[in-house]
Amino acid sequence: MHPFSLERPRDLASAIALRAQAGRDDAPAEYIAGGTDMVQLLQEQVRRPERLVSLAGLLDNSIEAGSQGLRFGAAATMAEVAAHLAVLEQFPLIIEALLNSASPQVRNQATMGGNLLQRPRCPYFRDVGYSACNRRAPGSGCSAMRGENRRHAVLGTSDHCIATHASDLAVAHFEVVRALRSRASRHRDGRD
Repeated sequence: MHPFSLERPRDLASAIALRAQAGRDDAPAEYIAGGTDMVQLLQEQVRRPERLVSLAGLLDNSIEAGSQGLRFGAAATMAEVAAHLAVLEQFPLIIEALLNSASPQVRNQATMGGNLLQRPRCPYFRDVGYSACNRRAPGSGCSAMRGENRRHAVLGTSDHCIATHASDLAVAHFEVVRALRSRASRHRDGRD
């Protein structure tokens, strides 16, 4: 693992002032919260920041489910959301996605924000032995396009990358939003 320093700011303003970045492969400093994805990337040498800025204890971890929908803070864990009674009653697809996407140990640590922002599971992204990966090195190409790509995207791809989104929650969220918009449209048009 590449050596790095860990910053533990006292508040969110201090964390922002440290000017870390999320999702940039060339960033000298990056944010970390639950760390379940970041630790793997550090171990695999995919990420090599000089500094990590901990967001532990600084982000919103609330969960609200009601007539207006579902809202959860970025720091709410997958386990907390999956165990929330109102989420279970109103958004069972979200619960199913959370329970199927990780082990109980990971769900206890992983944050909802991190789940949505996690890096691709593409083996070409996660194996630095492959030099062609536009996500790691923009402009280098996409090894998956000519390599083993059975578990990669068929729809919604680009000429630059065919990796799928790593979050099961993101797919479930998309479907819940689509269903709500469809229901609202039918109601508005008097087809309810």
